[in-house]
Amino acid sequence: MASLTGAHLFIRCLKQEGIEKVFTIVGDTILPLVDAAADEGIEFIDTRHEGAALHMADGYARITGRPAVGMFTGGPGFSNAISALPAIFTSESPVIFVAGCAELPEKGMTTFQEIDQVAMAAPVSKGSWMIHDKTRIAEYVATAFRTAMSGRPGPVHLTLPIDLQEVTITEEELPRWLPQEYRQQGRPQGDPSFIEEAASLIRNAKRPVIIAGNPARYSVSPEQLEALAETTGAPVFTVEQARGLLDDEHPLCFGYADGALNPTARRFREADVVLLLGKRLDHRYRYGGVFSDEAKIIQADPSPAEIGRNRGVSVGLLGDLGAIVEQITNASKSGNIEDIGPWLDQLRTDQAAWLQNLSDRPNGELPMHPMEVYKGLEGLIDKDTVIIMDGGDYVQFGRSYLKARKPGHFMRLGPLSHLGAGIPYGMAAKLAHPESKVLVFMGDGAFGFYAMEYDTCMRHNIPITTVMGNDGTWGIDKTFQLAYYDRAVATDLRNVRYDKMIEAMGCHSEFVETPDQVAPAVSRALASGLPSLVNTVVRSGASPLAEAMINRRRGG
Repeated sequence: MASLTGAHLFIRCLKQEGIEKVFTIVGDTILPLVDAAADEGIEFIDTRHEGAALHMADGYARITGRPAVGMFTGGPGFSNAISALPAIFTSESPVIFVAGCAELPEKGMTTFQEIDQVAMAAPVSKGSWMIHDKTRIAEYVATAFRTAMSGRPGPVHLTLPIDLQEVTITEEELPRWLPQEYRQQGRPQGDPSFIEEAASLIRNAKRPVIIAGNPARYSVSPEQLEALAETTGAPVFTVEQARGLLDDEHPLCFGYADGALNPTARRFREADVVLLLGKRLDHRYRYGGVFSDEAKIIQADPSPAEIGRNRGVSVGLLGDLGAIVEQITNASKSGNIEDIGPWLDQLRTDQAAWLQNLSDRPNGELPMHPMEVYKGLEGLIDKDTVIIMDGGDYVQFGRSYLKARKPGHFMRLGPLSHLGAGIPYGMAAKLAHPESKVLVFMGDGAFGFYAMEYDTCMRHNIPITTVMGNDGTWGIDKTFQLAYYDRAVATDLRNVRYDKMIEAMGCHSEFVETPDQVAPAVSRALASGLPSLVNTVVRSGASPLAEAMINRRRGG
């Protein structure tokens, strides 16, 4: 290296945080950063759309449980990338969104591609800053990572002007402090008296429920949640990024903590004690209304703002969720535990009935029912397979039916449901777990958003397999239109041979029309070693999620 620059300082700060990959499209105002990253050995994954790159960073963070970085040129690159930021914010994913911009002294003079990036990112991030002095580069990077991972995780934004990237620095100006020196490393525990109260409520409950949500993914280990379940005997449901934190095949795990996808969860209204591990009382839970007024709510959360939000709680536990889980587990080892056998039997009966309901939906007619696809793939999916769920009616059947086996191995879009992000998520999953099968389930409408990322897959050797449900419609919205207005408007697509499109890029493709073709086609796709698409013709129809939403709108 001829000299050290502000760009080298910034990149070394990223390396100290364990960043090895950056998701990007290269552009003018980050060229010094890109060059410095090459000096420092950081790998760039360059996509075909900035939105896809930031979605990849989101997916990588969710899958690994660690922060990830997306980096873009200022102005147009930032503008494209920020389309993914609201989804990341609502999914509470620790993504560091970095953008360049023109020289700092020219700010406000209608300089090159100037927009107020900091203000634009602020409403959908935990923090948004412009670095304005070379001496504060390390400080701002530390602040960004500390903010992204503190409390409930979430994205942050940094704008770094190009003149600060190019400025010469000395060895003395390189980072002085390691991450463990500039942020809290311990695990804050819950108040011991409240822990005892919570454990007593769970021990004496006749119908307890444990629900793990987003922040649990980043602070609770599978072993900790399993120990809590087995010590208390309480049934566990998982949702959001916590899916798979307790294996769905564990006898005390009852799957999705969402009654729209898993009717077993509708028993929440009968629970007498509920332990929420980072799960918000949001609209899906009717702001706490899915639980009875008599239920004792124990809310454990890393953010004080969430405790008691929308509904009062019996016990509020503030702290690291992993520490709190260990505390409750230990406190539950003393004293008698109520026999909840009848409650567990009821949940198991509900669960078995629901899986049978889903299995019975196909009737042999063509185009095939979406459930034919998911049933056909059960033999190909193992515990290490990463399952990515995009949006639409077709995908909701899989969300209801397929099991989450490990954390970071069962992903959905998130609360905003940004269609098409399943492909970038799948790419991130394959980079994080190259030895695992990665199956992306998405509809034909969603596929159109980031189809060109198959070129990225080819360039970077990322052999994902997408199993498309092609019904020639914007399925879930057409379902709603027909239910609410008895007609469909602007929700029909064409039956396109997307497999031919992917084949033209050098990828492996399959076209499937009958149930018996599903497993062999997906097997060939996985064995090809290439990025692949299995274009499966399915029929439209209301998914379990759509049925629940329609029923709720009609007052059910």
